[in-house]
Amino acid sequence: MTMTIIAFGLAALFGVLWLVCIGGAGKKTVDVKTAREELARLQLDDRRQSDLVRNLKSNMANLEKEKNERTRVFMVLLELARTLSGNIEQEKLPPLLLRIAQQLFDAEELIFFKPVEDGHVLVPAAQIGLDERTAKTLSIKVGDGYVGHCAAKKLVMTKEDFATESNLIKQHIEATRESGIVPVLCLPLVQHNVLLGLVSIGKITQRAKEESNMLMIYQSLGSMAMENARMFDQLYTKDRLTGLFNWRYFEERAQAELSRSKRFGHKLSFTLLDLDNFTPFIQANGTQASEKVLAKVGALLNEYVRKIDVSCRMSENSFAVALLETERVQALQFAEKIKKIIEESLANIDQAFASQSLTVTLAVMTFPDDGFTMAEMFDLAAKKIKEAQAQGGSRVIKNITEETS
Repeated sequence: MTMTIIAFGLAALFGVLWLVCIGGAGKKTVDVKTAREELARLQLDDRRQSDLVRNLKSNMANLEKEKNERTRVFMVLLELARTLSGNIEQEKLPPLLLRIAQQLFDAEELIFFKPVEDGHVLVPAAQIGLDERTAKTLSIKVGDGYVGHCAAKKLVMTKEDFATESNLIKQHIEATRESGIVPVLCLPLVQHNVLLGLVSIGKITQRAKEESNMLMIYQSLGSMAMENARMFDQLYTKDRLTGLFNWRYFEERAQAELSRSKRFGHKLSFTLLDLDNFTPFIQANGTQASEKVLAKVGALLNEYVRKIDVSCRMSENSFAVALLETERVQALQFAEKIKKIIEESLANIDQAFASQSLTVTLAVMTFPDDGFTMAEMFDLAAKKIKEAQAQGGSRVIKNITEETS
């Protein structure tokens, strides 16, 4: 009996101990699970924090990049704006505008087209990233291809804008498209509804977010720069009083025409014109009257000289005309005609000048018959005119190489 009681007690004790162990193990299992869940939560929070930090760093880097980009764009536009305050000759502006566009739009191929043939055709005036051979082949009719279509519309156009045109227009563009170039952006430079030039931009590394604003600003400033350059050239190359070209411009053009005549064997003639007795006329009638006379001579030359020829005011009362591809016979006919027109007009300009009527003496020169350089021919012609004026003037010297009688 006693042994039975002891055995039962031991069994109960073991049962209690087993229950205690089971309960402890269960509690331990719960604690481990909880710990693992907490660890997973902490790791997730850590990843979120890391992602947040990375996003913040990325955003800060993007903001810094945008800030630097805007600063760069601002500096480029500032450089473009500065060109407006300077007196830049028109022929020097296209390369400058292309360099600025290259920096602004991160492009590798840029072409500046200038209008010729009364604005109906576009030809390259400057290029970046395009070989000379391809550039020389580009002659685009306004309305044809991407460049010509943009020039006709006189609106800034991107490749996306071209894609939205009607099927008929797109077919025409593709049928007449330019060979050798693929424009992404086309910017016509327009002032007072007149096309002054067009910038074609291709091979762009990356399109900018602010592209539309940049295009608008560039077009506006570029158009103003071209207009200022055009006006500067007009002032720089034209004589204010007569409206004729000045001697500097005339000499450059004449030298170019001489080179062309040498290359192709064309005749080139010049007429040198000098007003007789002009100094006594000024002394008798004053500066205002003399300016009226000079302005009248300029107006007559502008009216009666062919558009393909070039006339200028050389000095106070001397004028010159370059007669392109003109033989001596035709040059003499022109000299006789313009002499008569000027003398008759000056005789009727004002009755107050009747007692001091003006005449003109002209000398005709033909290349290469009368010399091989401008300096040679013009020096000899000026000498012959002075000799003729000493004898009364009002004549046409037909051959400057003849000995004076």
